[in-house]
Amino acid sequence: MALESSPSFSGFMGVLSSQSKCFMPAGVGSASREAMPLEEDVAIECTKSASVEDYDDALDKLSDALDDRMNHMADTFSEYLMYLIEAKELKNSDVYKAALVDKKVFSKIKNNPDYHPNKNTALCLCVGARLNLDESRDLLSRAGYALSPCSKTDIIFSYFIENEIYDMIELDIQLEEHGLECMIS
Repeated sequence: MALESSPSFSGFMGVLSSQSKCFMPAGVGSASREAMPLEEDVAIECTKSASVEDYDDALDKLSDALDDRMNHMADTFSEYLMYLIEAKELKNSDVYKAALVDKKVFSKIKNNPDYHPNKNTALCLCVGARLNLDESRDLLSRAGYALSPCSKTDIIFSYFIENEIYDMIELDIQLEEHGLECMIS
């Protein structure tokens, strides 16, 4: 099969029109394109310019997100938690209630940038703030903690966060079923 110098290439799989630069099924010429049913038309429609714009928009969003992360690189646990809560458009009260963290403890975290909560409180705040696994690891590291693959508690918290199960009561039930200390007192 040889390429021709004509405006379109007809081959085994289809037609590549030089005008539209779109791939069309075999036997469909550019003249009969208007007569094709809607489903086929959508299937072969070429949206190169829209794809480039979508790609550029996605790159801009990624660049903005990276810049945002760079701006919060040196944040303490408290500062980063407050940033994440604001970025997710959550209310502080909703976070500490969902995390089952006492209001006084949350107030200490919020008002003292150098305050480091205990690890269980930090884990609960990850759940209460509906953080993903990367955000949780980042927040915990700012307080000097890590999710250990050798800790049953950490494995349970990781599982719940990874699977976006932000229910402290269900998490507490799993902790109890595995013979671990409950978060609800």
